[in-house]
Amino acid sequence: MLVLAPFGRDAAVVCTALHEAGIEAVEQSSLPELVGRLNAAAAAVVAEEALIHEHRGALARWIADQPPWSDFPFVLLTLRSGQNGPVLTELIELLGNVTVLERPLAATSLKSAVWAAVRARRRQRQAEQYLRQLKDLAETLERRVEERTEQLSEANKRLMAEMAERERTEVALRQAQKMEAVGQLTGGIAHDFNNLLMAIMGSLELISVRASDERIQKHVRNAMHGAQRGAKLVGQLLAFSRKQHLAPEPVDTNELAWTVAELLSRTLGAGIRVDVITQKDLWPALADATQLELMLLNLAINARDAMPEGGLLTIETTGVDWAPDNLEADIKPGQYVSIAVKDTGTGMPPEVLARAFDPFFTTKPPGKGTGLGLSQVYGFARQSGGTVKIESEVGRGTVVRILLPRSMDAVKKEKNQAGSPGAGGKELILVVDDDPAVLETTRSILDDLGYRAIAADNLDGALAAISDQTVDLAIVDLAMPGVSGLEVGLELQRRRPGLPIVYCSGYPDLVEATSKRIGGGLLLSKPYSSRELSAKIQSMLRAKAATVPLQAQTDRS
Repeated sequence: MLVLAPFGRDAAVVCTALHEAGIEAVEQSSLPELVGRLNAAAAAVVAEEALIHEHRGALARWIADQPPWSDFPFVLLTLRSGQNGPVLTELIELLGNVTVLERPLAATSLKSAVWAAVRARRRQRQAEQYLRQLKDLAETLERRVEERTEQLSEANKRLMAEMAERERTEVALRQAQKMEAVGQLTGGIAHDFNNLLMAIMGSLELISVRASDERIQKHVRNAMHGAQRGAKLVGQLLAFSRKQHLAPEPVDTNELAWTVAELLSRTLGAGIRVDVITQKDLWPALADATQLELMLLNLAINARDAMPEGGLLTIETTGVDWAPDNLEADIKPGQYVSIAVKDTGTGMPPEVLARAFDPFFTTKPPGKGTGLGLSQVYGFARQSGGTVKIESEVGRGTVVRILLPRSMDAVKKEKNQAGSPGAGGKELILVVDDDPAVLETTRSILDDLGYRAIAADNLDGALAAISDQTVDLAIVDLAMPGVSGLEVGLELQRRRPGLPIVYCSGYPDLVEATSKRIGGGLLLSKPYSSRELSAKIQSMLRAKAATVPLQAQTDRS
Protein backbone atom coordinates (compact mmCIF):
# COMPACT_ATOMS: atom_id res chain seq x y z
CA MET A 1 0.00 0.00 0.00
CA LEU A 2 1.51 3.32 -1.14
CA VAL A 3 0.75 6.38 1.02
CA LEU A 4 1.21 9.93 -0.33
CA ALA A 5 0.41 12.69 2.16
CA PRO A 6 3.28 15.20 2.03
CA PHE A 7 2.01 17.65 4.63
CA GLY A 8 1.63 17.16 8.37
CA ARG A 9 1.58 13.77 10.03
CA ASP A 10 -1.15 12.19 7.90
CA ALA A 11 1.22 9.80 6.12
CA ALA A 12 2.77 8.54 9.36
CA VAL A 13 -0.62 8.10 11.03
CA VAL A 14 -2.06 6.24 8.03
CA CYS A 15 0.99 3.96 7.76
CA THR A 16 0.81 3.15 11.47
CA ALA A 17 -2.91 2.32 11.26
CA LEU A 18 -2.38 0.09 8.21
CA HIS A 19 0.59 -1.69 9.80
CA GLU A 20 -1.63 -2.48 12.80
CA ALA A 21 -4.15 -3.99 10.39
CA GLY A 22 -1.48 -6.24 8.86
CA ILE A 23 -1.02 -4.21 5.68
CA GLU A 24 2.44 -3.21 4.46
CA ALA A 25 2.34 0.56 3.92
CA VAL A 26 5.15 2.60 2.30
CA GLU A 27 5.23 6.39 2.58
CA GLN A 28 5.93 8.26 -0.69
CA SER A 29 7.74 11.56 -0.80
CA SER A 30 6.35 12.90 -4.08
CA LEU A 31 3.80 12.28 -6.83
CA PRO A 32 6.47 11.13 -9.38
CA GLU A 33 7.71 8.55 -6.89
CA LEU A 34 4.17 7.31 -6.35
CA VAL A 35 3.53 6.95 -10.12
CA GLY A 36 6.79 5.06 -10.54
CA ARG A 37 5.74 2.43 -7.99
CA LEU A 38 2.05 1.95 -8.90
CA ASN A 39 2.72 -1.16 -11.01
CA ALA A 40 3.99 -3.06 -7.98
CA ALA A 41 1.38 -1.86 -5.48
CA ALA A 42 -2.00 -3.23 -4.45
CA ALA A 43 -3.57 0.20 -3.90
CA ALA A 44 -2.69 3.78 -2.91
CA VAL A 45 -3.84 6.18 -0.21
CA VAL A 46 -3.47 9.76 -1.49
CA ALA A 47 -4.18 13.03 0.33
CA GLU A 48 -6.15 15.58 -1.68
CA GLU A 49 -3.54 18.30 -1.15
CA ALA A 50 -0.86 16.09 -2.73
CA LEU A 51 -2.64 16.35 -6.09
CA ILE A 52 -4.17 19.82 -6.18
CA HIS A 53 -1.03 21.83 -6.88
CA GLU A 54 0.99 19.15 -8.70
CA HIS A 55 1.21 18.40 -12.42
CA ARG A 56 -0.89 15.27 -12.80
CA GLY A 57 -0.09 14.42 -16.41
CA ALA A 58 2.07 11.39 -15.60
CA LEU A 59 -0.56 10.01 -13.23
CA ALA A 60 -3.34 10.55 -15.77
CA ARG A 61 -1.33 8.76 -18.49
CA TRP A 62 -0.59 5.83 -16.17
CA ILE A 63 -4.29 5.45 -15.31
CA ALA A 64 -5.34 5.72 -18.96
CA ASP A 65 -2.69 3.18 -20.10
CA GLN A 66 -3.81 0.42 -17.71
CA PRO A 67 -4.52 -2.95 -19.37
CA PRO A 68 -8.18 -3.98 -19.81
CA TRP A 69 -8.23 -6.11 -16.65
CA SER A 70 -6.82 -3.35 -14.45
CA ASP A 71 -8.75 -0.66 -12.55
CA PHE A 72 -6.23 0.45 -9.93
CA PRO A 73 -7.95 1.36 -6.61
CA PHE A 74 -7.22 4.65 -4.86
CA VAL A 75 -8.32 5.87 -1.42
CA LEU A 76 -8.57 9.70 -1.49
CA LEU A 77 -8.31 11.60 1.79
CA THR A 78 -10.21 14.87 1.59
CA LEU A 79 -10.96 17.71 3.97
CA ARG A 80 -14.44 18.36 5.31
CA SER A 81 -14.36 22.01 4.23
CA GLY A 82 -17.44 22.18 2.02
CA GLN A 83 -15.50 24.34 -0.47
CA ASN A 84 -13.62 21.74 -2.47
CA GLY A 85 -16.52 20.42 -4.56
CA PRO A 86 -15.25 21.21 -8.09
CA VAL A 87 -11.68 20.22 -7.26
CA LEU A 88 -12.82 17.01 -5.57
CA THR A 89 -15.01 16.13 -8.55
CA GLU A 90 -12.03 16.66 -10.87
CA LEU A 91 -9.83 14.39 -8.73
CA ILE A 92 -12.50 11.68 -8.59
CA GLU A 93 -12.82 11.73 -12.39
CA LEU A 94 -9.03 11.56 -12.69
CA LEU A 95 -8.55 8.60 -10.33
CA GLY A 96 -11.58 6.61 -11.51
CA ASN A 97 -11.74 3.68 -9.07
CA VAL A 98 -11.60 5.79 -5.90
CA THR A 99 -12.99 5.68 -2.38
CA VAL A 100 -13.29 9.12 -0.76
CA LEU A 101 -12.74 9.42 3.02
CA GLU A 102 -13.21 12.68 4.86
CA ARG A 103 -10.78 13.73 7.57
CA PRO A 104 -10.59 13.44 10.50
CA LEU A 105 -10.49 9.71 9.83
CA ALA A 106 -11.98 6.87 11.85
CA ALA A 107 -9.41 4.07 11.97
CA THR A 108 -12.06 1.42 11.26
CA SER A 109 -13.30 3.27 8.18
CA LEU A 110 -9.73 3.65 6.84
CA LYS A 111 -8.87 -0.01 7.42
CA SER A 112 -12.16 -1.18 5.94
CA ALA A 113 -11.71 0.95 2.82
CA VAL A 114 -8.10 -0.17 2.34
CA TRP A 115 -8.93 -3.86 2.79
CA ALA A 116 -11.74 -3.48 0.25
CA ALA A 117 -9.27 -1.91 -2.20
CA VAL A 118 -6.74 -4.70 -1.62
CA ARG A 119 -9.36 -7.39 -2.19
CA ALA A 120 -10.51 -5.66 -5.37
CA ARG A 121 -6.91 -5.55 -6.68
CA ARG A 122 -6.48 -9.25 -5.90
CA ARG A 123 -9.56 -10.05 -7.96
CA GLN A 124 -8.17 -7.95 -10.81
CA ARG A 125 -4.94 -9.96 -10.70
CA GLN A 126 -7.00 -13.14 -10.80
CA ALA A 127 -8.87 -11.75 -13.79
CA GLU A 128 -5.49 -11.09 -15.46
CA GLN A 129 -4.55 -14.76 -15.01
CA TYR A 130 -7.91 -15.90 -16.35
CA LEU A 131 -7.58 -13.67 -19.40
CA ARG A 132 -4.03 -14.89 -20.06
CA GLN A 133 -5.18 -18.50 -19.78
CA LEU A 134 -8.12 -17.85 -22.06
CA LYS A 135 -5.86 -16.12 -24.58
CA ASP A 136 -3.41 -19.02 -24.57
CA LEU A 137 -6.23 -21.51 -24.95
CA ALA A 138 -7.79 -19.54 -27.80
CA GLU A 139 -4.47 -19.48 -29.68
CA THR A 140 -4.11 -23.24 -29.24
CA LEU A 141 -7.62 -23.83 -30.48
CA GLU A 142 -7.01 -21.65 -33.52
CA ARG A 143 -3.98 -23.75 -34.49
CA ARG A 144 -6.00 -26.93 -34.10
CA VAL A 145 -8.80 -25.53 -36.25
CA GLU A 146 -6.31 -24.86 -39.05
CA GLU A 147 -4.95 -28.42 -38.87
CA ARG A 148 -8.17 -30.39 -38.61
CA THR A 149 -11.13 -31.15 -40.83
CA GLU A 150 -14.37 -29.25 -41.29
CA GLN A 151 -16.11 -31.57 -38.87
CA LEU A 152 -13.63 -30.74 -36.10
CA SER A 153 -13.98 -27.08 -37.05
CA GLU A 154 -17.72 -27.20 -36.29
CA ALA A 155 -17.05 -28.92 -32.98
CA ASN A 156 -14.46 -26.30 -32.18
CA LYS A 157 -16.95 -23.50 -32.88
CA ARG A 158 -19.33 -25.02 -30.36
CA LEU A 159 -16.51 -25.16 -27.84
CA MET A 160 -15.70 -21.48 -28.41
CA ALA A 161 -19.34 -20.61 -27.83
CA GLU A 162 -19.29 -22.48 -24.53
CA MET A 163 -16.11 -20.66 -23.53
CA ALA A 164 -17.71 -17.29 -24.29
CA GLU A 165 -20.69 -18.21 -22.12
CA ARG A 166 -18.37 -19.27 -19.31
CA GLU A 167 -16.49 -16.00 -19.55
CA ARG A 168 -19.75 -14.06 -19.31
CA THR A 169 -20.68 -16.13 -16.27
CA GLU A 170 -17.32 -15.37 -14.65
CA VAL A 171 -17.79 -11.65 -15.28
CA ALA A 172 -21.25 -11.78 -13.68
CA LEU A 173 -19.82 -13.72 -10.71
CA ARG A 174 -17.05 -11.17 -10.17
CA GLN A 175 -19.63 -8.39 -10.31
CA ALA A 176 -21.77 -10.18 -7.74
CA GLN A 177 -18.73 -10.60 -5.48
CA LYS A 178 -18.01 -6.89 -5.86
CA MET A 179 -21.56 -6.01 -4.82
CA GLU A 180 -21.27 -8.34 -1.83
CA ALA A 181 -18.09 -6.55 -0.72
CA VAL A 182 -19.81 -3.19 -1.14
CA GLY A 183 -22.73 -4.44 0.92
CA GLN A 184 -20.48 -5.57 3.77
CA LEU A 185 -18.61 -2.25 3.77
CA THR A 186 -21.88 -0.32 3.73
CA GLY A 187 -23.16 -2.29 6.71
CA GLY A 188 -20.10 -1.35 8.76
CA ILE A 189 -20.38 2.32 7.85
CA ALA A 190 -24.10 2.29 8.66
CA HIS A 191 -23.34 0.85 12.11
CA ASP A 192 -20.95 3.72 12.86
CA PHE A 193 -23.49 6.29 11.65
CA ASN A 194 -26.28 4.71 13.69
CA ASN A 195 -24.16 4.90 16.83
CA LEU A 196 -23.40 8.57 16.10
CA LEU A 197 -27.08 9.29 15.45
CA MET A 198 -28.00 7.45 18.67
CA ALA A 199 -25.77 9.78 20.70
CA ILE A 200 -26.98 12.87 18.83
CA MET A 201 -30.71 12.10 19.00
CA GLY A 202 -30.54 11.00 22.63
CA SER A 203 -28.66 14.13 23.64
CA LEU A 204 -31.17 16.30 21.78
CA GLU A 205 -34.03 14.65 23.65
CA LEU A 206 -32.27 15.35 26.96
CA ILE A 207 -31.72 18.98 25.98
CA SER A 208 -35.36 19.31 24.97
CA VAL A 209 -36.52 18.13 28.41
CA ARG A 210 -34.20 20.48 30.28
CA ALA A 211 -34.45 23.64 28.15
CA SER A 212 -37.38 26.00 28.66
CA ASP A 213 -36.31 28.71 26.20
CA GLU A 214 -38.50 28.44 23.07
CA ARG A 215 -35.59 29.57 20.87
CA ILE A 216 -33.52 26.67 22.14
CA GLN A 217 -36.46 24.31 21.64
CA LYS A 218 -36.76 25.50 18.03
CA HIS A 219 -33.09 24.74 17.37
CA VAL A 220 -33.46 21.34 19.05
CA ARG A 221 -36.46 20.48 16.85
CA ASN A 222 -34.52 21.48 13.72
CA ALA A 223 -31.53 19.39 14.79
CA MET A 224 -33.75 16.41 15.66
CA HIS A 225 -35.44 16.66 12.25
CA GLY A 226 -32.02 16.60 10.57
CA ALA A 227 -30.90 13.61 12.67
CA GLN A 228 -34.07 11.70 11.81
CA ARG A 229 -33.48 12.38 8.12
CA GLY A 230 -29.94 11.12 8.58
CA ALA A 231 -31.27 7.89 10.09
CA LYS A 232 -33.63 7.51 7.16
CA LEU A 233 -30.79 8.07 4.67
CA VAL A 234 -28.73 5.36 6.40
CA GLY A 235 -31.65 2.99 5.93
CA GLN A 236 -31.87 3.94 2.27
CA LEU A 237 -28.14 3.35 1.86
CA LEU A 238 -28.52 -0.14 3.28
CA ALA A 239 -31.44 -0.89 0.98
CA PHE A 240 -29.15 -0.43 -2.03
CA SER A 241 -26.58 -2.89 -0.70
CA ARG A 242 -28.61 -5.68 0.89
CA LYS A 243 -31.80 -7.59 0.15
CA GLN A 244 -34.63 -6.50 2.41
CA HIS A 245 -38.05 -8.01 3.03
CA LEU A 246 -40.83 -5.85 1.65
CA ALA A 247 -43.45 -4.49 4.04
CA PRO A 248 -46.42 -3.57 1.80
CA GLU A 249 -48.78 -0.93 3.14
CA PRO A 250 -51.12 1.72 1.68
CA VAL A 251 -48.94 4.49 0.19
CA ASP A 252 -49.96 8.00 -0.85
CA THR A 253 -48.00 8.12 -4.11
CA ASN A 254 -48.85 11.81 -4.65
CA GLU A 255 -47.23 12.76 -1.35
CA LEU A 256 -44.30 10.44 -2.04
CA ALA A 257 -43.75 12.00 -5.48
CA TRP A 258 -43.52 15.49 -3.97
CA THR A 259 -41.14 14.24 -1.26
CA VAL A 260 -38.83 12.67 -3.86
CA ALA A 261 -39.02 15.78 -6.06
CA GLU A 262 -38.00 18.00 -3.15
CA LEU A 263 -34.96 15.81 -2.51
CA LEU A 264 -34.03 15.68 -6.21
CA SER A 265 -34.30 19.44 -6.66
CA ARG A 266 -31.38 19.83 -4.25
CA THR A 267 -29.22 17.01 -5.61
CA LEU A 268 -29.57 16.79 -9.40
CA GLY A 269 -28.01 20.16 -10.13
CA ALA A 270 -29.21 23.46 -11.56
CA GLY A 271 -29.25 22.15 -15.14
CA ILE A 272 -32.09 19.71 -14.50
CA ARG A 273 -35.59 20.94 -13.66
CA VAL A 274 -37.86 18.62 -11.66
CA ASP A 275 -41.62 18.71 -12.23
CA VAL A 276 -44.43 16.75 -10.54
CA ILE A 277 -47.84 15.96 -12.07
CA THR A 278 -50.31 14.20 -9.78
CA GLN A 279 -53.87 12.97 -10.22
CA LYS A 280 -56.31 14.47 -7.74
CA ASP A 281 -57.88 12.05 -5.23
CA LEU A 282 -55.68 9.22 -6.46
CA TRP A 283 -56.26 6.00 -4.52
CA PRO A 284 -53.36 4.52 -2.48
CA ALA A 285 -50.91 1.97 -3.86
CA LEU A 286 -50.04 -1.23 -2.03
CA ALA A 287 -46.23 -1.22 -1.72
CA ASP A 288 -43.26 -0.81 0.58
CA ALA A 289 -43.01 2.98 0.86
CA THR A 290 -39.27 3.07 1.62
CA GLN A 291 -38.39 0.76 -1.24
CA LEU A 292 -40.66 2.67 -3.65
CA GLU A 293 -38.91 5.92 -2.75
CA LEU A 294 -35.55 4.26 -3.40
CA MET A 295 -36.72 2.99 -6.78
CA LEU A 296 -37.83 6.49 -7.79
CA LEU A 297 -34.47 7.92 -6.71
CA ASN A 298 -32.74 5.17 -8.68
CA LEU A 299 -34.72 6.04 -11.82
CA ALA A 300 -34.03 9.74 -11.29
CA ILE A 301 -30.28 9.10 -11.17
CA ASN A 302 -30.50 7.17 -14.45
CA ALA A 303 -32.47 10.05 -15.96
CA ARG A 304 -29.85 12.53 -14.80
CA ASP A 305 -27.10 10.50 -16.47
CA ALA A 306 -29.13 10.50 -19.70
CA MET A 307 -29.28 14.34 -19.65
CA PRO A 308 -25.62 15.46 -19.45
CA GLU A 309 -26.55 18.87 -20.90
CA GLY A 310 -29.53 19.30 -18.55
CA GLY A 311 -33.24 18.92 -19.22
CA LEU A 312 -36.62 18.21 -17.63
CA LEU A 313 -37.35 15.32 -15.26
CA THR A 314 -41.05 14.69 -14.56
CA ILE A 315 -42.66 12.43 -11.93
CA GLU A 316 -46.28 11.68 -12.83
CA THR A 317 -48.89 9.68 -10.89
CA THR A 318 -52.16 8.36 -12.34
CA GLY A 319 -54.74 5.65 -11.67
CA VAL A 320 -55.22 2.80 -14.15
CA ASP A 321 -58.50 0.88 -14.21
CA TRP A 322 -57.16 -1.99 -16.29
CA ALA A 323 -53.85 -3.57 -17.26
CA PRO A 324 -52.44 -2.31 -20.58
CA ASP A 325 -52.80 -4.84 -23.39
CA ASN A 326 -49.06 -5.41 -23.70
CA LEU A 327 -48.74 -6.12 -19.95
CA GLU A 328 -51.63 -8.55 -19.46
CA ALA A 329 -49.19 -11.45 -19.28
CA ASP A 330 -47.28 -9.76 -16.41
CA ILE A 331 -50.04 -8.60 -14.07
CA LYS A 332 -53.54 -9.68 -13.10
CA PRO A 333 -56.63 -7.72 -14.18
CA GLY A 334 -57.52 -4.97 -11.75
CA GLN A 335 -56.85 -1.39 -10.73
CA TYR A 336 -53.29 -0.09 -10.51
CA VAL A 337 -51.42 3.06 -9.55
CA SER A 338 -48.95 4.28 -12.17
CA ILE A 339 -45.82 6.23 -11.14
CA ALA A 340 -43.88 7.39 -14.19
CA VAL A 341 -40.40 8.96 -14.30
CA LYS A 342 -39.88 10.85 -17.56
CA ASP A 343 -36.75 12.53 -18.92
CA THR A 344 -35.81 14.53 -22.01
CA GLY A 345 -32.46 12.80 -22.39
CA THR A 346 -30.67 10.84 -25.08
CA GLY A 347 -33.06 7.88 -25.09
CA MET A 348 -32.24 4.23 -25.81
CA PRO A 349 -31.89 2.43 -29.15
CA PRO A 350 -34.02 -0.72 -29.62
CA GLU A 351 -31.17 -3.15 -28.93
CA VAL A 352 -30.42 -1.46 -25.59
CA LEU A 353 -34.11 -1.15 -24.68
CA ALA A 354 -34.54 -4.90 -25.24
CA ARG A 355 -31.93 -5.66 -22.56
CA ALA A 356 -32.69 -2.83 -20.13
CA PHE A 357 -33.91 -5.15 -17.35
CA ASP A 358 -31.06 -7.68 -17.69
CA PRO A 359 -28.96 -7.88 -14.50
CA PHE A 360 -25.43 -6.48 -14.93
CA PHE A 361 -26.26 -5.01 -18.35
CA THR A 362 -25.07 -1.41 -18.62
CA THR A 363 -23.97 0.99 -21.34
CA LYS A 364 -22.02 3.12 -18.88
CA PRO A 365 -18.20 2.99 -18.86
CA PRO A 366 -16.39 0.79 -16.30
CA GLY A 367 -16.72 2.11 -12.77
CA LYS A 368 -19.75 4.26 -13.61
CA GLY A 369 -22.56 1.75 -13.11
CA THR A 370 -23.32 -1.80 -11.95
CA GLY A 371 -26.13 -2.61 -14.40
CA LEU A 372 -28.42 -3.49 -11.49
CA GLY A 373 -30.57 -0.34 -11.25
CA LEU A 374 -33.41 -1.19 -13.63
CA SER A 375 -33.34 -4.88 -12.71
CA GLN A 376 -33.86 -3.86 -9.07
CA VAL A 377 -36.80 -1.68 -10.07
CA TYR A 378 -38.29 -4.55 -12.08
CA GLY A 379 -37.77 -7.02 -9.23
CA PHE A 380 -39.37 -4.64 -6.71
CA ALA A 381 -42.42 -4.05 -8.92
CA ARG A 382 -42.94 -7.75 -9.66
CA GLN A 383 -42.51 -8.69 -6.00
CA SER A 384 -45.12 -6.04 -5.14
CA GLY A 385 -47.66 -7.57 -7.53
CA GLY A 386 -47.10 -5.07 -10.34
CA THR A 387 -44.67 -4.53 -13.19
CA VAL A 388 -42.55 -1.95 -15.04
CA LYS A 389 -42.82 -0.65 -18.59
CA ILE A 390 -40.20 1.37 -20.49
CA GLU A 391 -40.82 3.60 -23.51
CA SER A 392 -37.82 5.26 -25.13
CA GLU A 393 -36.80 6.91 -28.38
CA VAL A 394 -33.33 8.04 -29.33
CA GLY A 395 -33.04 11.80 -29.00
CA ARG A 396 -36.48 12.22 -27.40
CA GLY A 397 -36.07 10.76 -23.92
CA THR A 398 -37.30 7.85 -21.83
CA VAL A 399 -40.37 7.04 -19.72
CA VAL A 400 -40.15 4.35 -17.02
CA ARG A 401 -43.61 3.53 -15.64
CA ILE A 402 -44.06 1.51 -12.44
CA LEU A 403 -47.49 -0.13 -12.03
CA LEU A 404 -48.45 -1.11 -8.47
CA PRO A 405 -51.70 -2.69 -7.22
CA ARG A 406 -54.32 -0.39 -5.75
CA SER A 407 -54.77 -0.66 -1.98
CA MET A 408 -58.34 -0.85 -0.76
CA ASP A 409 -57.28 0.45 2.68
CA ALA A 410 -56.68 4.08 3.56
CA VAL A 411 -53.19 5.47 4.12
CA LYS A 412 -52.19 5.25 7.77
CA LYS A 413 -51.24 8.66 9.06
CA GLU A 414 -48.42 8.85 11.58
CA LYS A 415 -49.77 9.44 15.05
CA ASN A 416 -48.64 12.50 16.96
CA GLN A 417 -46.21 11.29 19.57
CA ALA A 418 -46.23 14.45 21.63
CA GLY A 419 -46.00 14.04 25.40
CA SER A 420 -43.69 12.19 27.72
CA PRO A 421 -42.81 8.50 27.68
CA GLY A 422 -43.85 6.31 30.59
CA ALA A 423 -42.00 6.87 33.85
CA GLY A 424 -40.00 4.17 35.55
CA GLY A 425 -40.35 3.00 39.15
CA LYS A 426 -36.69 3.26 40.22
CA GLU A 427 -35.87 -0.16 38.77
CA LEU A 428 -32.14 -0.82 38.41
CA ILE A 429 -31.08 -1.20 34.78
CA LEU A 430 -27.66 -2.29 33.51
CA VAL A 431 -26.45 -0.76 30.21
CA VAL A 432 -23.62 -2.57 28.37
CA ASP A 433 -22.14 -0.79 25.31
CA ASP A 434 -18.57 -0.28 24.09
CA ASP A 435 -19.34 3.18 22.64
CA PRO A 436 -18.81 5.77 25.45
CA ALA A 437 -21.12 8.36 23.86
CA VAL A 438 -23.98 5.90 23.41
CA LEU A 439 -23.39 4.51 26.91
CA GLU A 440 -23.57 7.94 28.55
CA THR A 441 -26.58 9.02 26.46
CA THR A 442 -28.57 5.87 27.25
CA ARG A 443 -27.77 6.13 30.94
CA SER A 444 -28.91 9.75 31.02
CA ILE A 445 -32.15 8.87 29.21
CA LEU A 446 -32.84 6.13 31.74
CA ASP A 447 -32.23 8.54 34.61
CA ASP A 448 -34.73 10.97 33.09
CA LEU A 449 -37.26 8.15 32.66
CA GLY A 450 -37.14 7.44 36.39
CA TYR A 451 -34.91 4.38 36.39
CA ARG A 452 -31.62 3.83 38.18
CA ALA A 453 -28.92 3.11 35.60
CA ILE A 454 -25.48 1.55 35.90
CA ALA A 455 -23.09 1.24 32.96
CA ALA A 456 -20.44 -1.22 31.75
CA ASP A 457 -18.41 -1.29 28.54
CA ASN A 458 -17.50 -5.00 28.49
CA LEU A 459 -18.45 -8.43 29.86
CA ASP A 460 -16.22 -8.25 32.94
CA GLY A 461 -17.65 -4.89 33.92
CA ALA A 462 -21.19 -6.19 33.46
CA LEU A 463 -20.55 -9.27 35.60
CA ALA A 464 -18.97 -7.12 38.31
CA ALA A 465 -22.01 -4.80 38.27
CA ILE A 466 -24.49 -7.63 38.95
CA SER A 467 -22.32 -9.42 41.48
CA ASP A 468 -23.25 -7.18 44.43
CA GLN A 469 -26.67 -5.76 43.47
CA THR A 470 -29.96 -6.93 42.01
CA VAL A 471 -30.51 -5.75 38.44
CA ASP A 472 -34.07 -5.66 37.09
CA LEU A 473 -33.18 -5.47 33.36
CA ALA A 474 -30.14 -5.22 31.07
CA ILE A 475 -29.67 -3.33 27.80
CA VAL A 476 -26.84 -4.93 25.78
CA ASP A 477 -25.25 -3.80 22.51
CA LEU A 478 -24.90 -6.72 20.09
CA ALA A 479 -21.71 -5.55 18.32
CA MET A 480 -18.84 -5.33 20.80
CA PRO A 481 -15.15 -6.18 20.36
CA GLY A 482 -13.87 -9.47 21.74
CA VAL A 483 -17.21 -10.99 22.68
CA SER A 484 -20.62 -10.65 21.05
CA GLY A 485 -23.48 -8.94 22.81
CA LEU A 486 -25.52 -12.14 22.60
CA GLU A 487 -22.81 -14.00 24.52
CA VAL A 488 -22.80 -11.21 27.12
CA GLY A 489 -26.55 -11.52 27.53
CA LEU A 490 -26.47 -15.30 27.85
CA GLU A 491 -23.72 -15.08 30.49
CA LEU A 492 -25.72 -12.49 32.45
CA GLN A 493 -28.79 -14.72 32.35
CA ARG A 494 -26.69 -17.69 33.45
CA ARG A 495 -25.59 -15.69 36.51
CA ARG A 496 -29.07 -14.17 37.03
CA PRO A 497 -31.72 -16.57 35.65
CA GLY A 498 -34.81 -14.80 34.34
CA LEU A 499 -33.05 -11.45 33.85
CA PRO A 500 -34.85 -9.58 31.01
CA ILE A 501 -32.47 -8.34 28.33
CA VAL A 502 -33.00 -5.81 25.54
CA TYR A 503 -30.48 -6.29 22.72
CA CYS A 504 -29.73 -3.29 20.50
CA SER A 505 -27.46 -2.60 17.53
CA GLY A 506 -26.84 -0.27 14.63
CA TYR A 507 -26.15 -3.30 12.38
CA PRO A 508 -29.48 -4.12 10.65
CA ASP A 509 -28.11 -7.48 9.48
CA LEU A 510 -27.04 -8.34 13.03
CA VAL A 511 -30.43 -7.38 14.45
CA GLU A 512 -32.19 -9.50 11.82
CA ALA A 513 -29.92 -12.51 12.39
CA THR A 514 -30.23 -12.28 16.18
CA SER A 515 -34.02 -12.05 16.01
CA LYS A 516 -34.08 -15.54 14.49
CA ARG A 517 -32.24 -16.89 17.55
CA ILE A 518 -33.91 -15.10 20.46
CA GLY A 519 -37.22 -13.68 19.18
CA GLY A 520 -37.99 -10.20 17.85
CA GLY A 521 -39.51 -8.93 21.14
CA LEU A 522 -36.07 -8.55 22.72
CA LEU A 523 -34.52 -6.32 20.05
CA LEU A 524 -34.15 -2.57 19.52
CA SER A 525 -32.50 -0.99 16.47
CA LYS A 526 -30.28 2.09 16.81
CA PRO A 527 -30.92 4.95 16.75
CA TYR A 528 -33.89 4.71 19.10
CA SER A 529 -35.81 7.40 20.96
CA SER A 530 -36.54 7.60 24.68
CA ARG A 531 -40.15 6.69 23.87
CA GLU A 532 -39.12 3.51 22.05
CA LEU A 533 -36.70 2.58 24.84
CA SER A 534 -39.32 3.23 27.52
CA ALA A 535 -41.94 1.16 25.71
CA LYS A 536 -39.55 -1.77 25.34
CA ILE A 537 -38.47 -1.64 28.98
CA GLN A 538 -42.02 -1.36 30.33
CA SER A 539 -43.20 -4.23 28.12
CA MET A 540 -40.44 -6.53 29.35
CA LEU A 541 -40.83 -5.53 32.99
CA ARG A 542 -44.59 -6.22 32.78
CA ALA A 543 -43.85 -9.60 31.22
CA LYS A 544 -41.40 -10.33 34.03
CA ALA A 545 -43.92 -9.27 36.67
CA ALA A 546 -46.59 -11.52 35.14
CA THR A 547 -44.18 -14.47 35.17
CA VAL A 548 -43.40 -14.23 38.89
CA PRO A 549 -46.94 -15.01 40.20
CA LEU A 550 -47.25 -17.88 37.75
CA GLN A 551 -43.93 -19.29 38.95
CA ALA A 552 -44.98 -18.91 42.59
CA GLN A 553 -48.27 -20.69 41.91
CA THR A 554 -46.38 -23.53 40.21
CA ASP A 555 -44.03 -23.85 43.19
CA ARG A 556 -46.98 -24.10 45.63
CA SER A 557 -48.60 -26.75 43.48
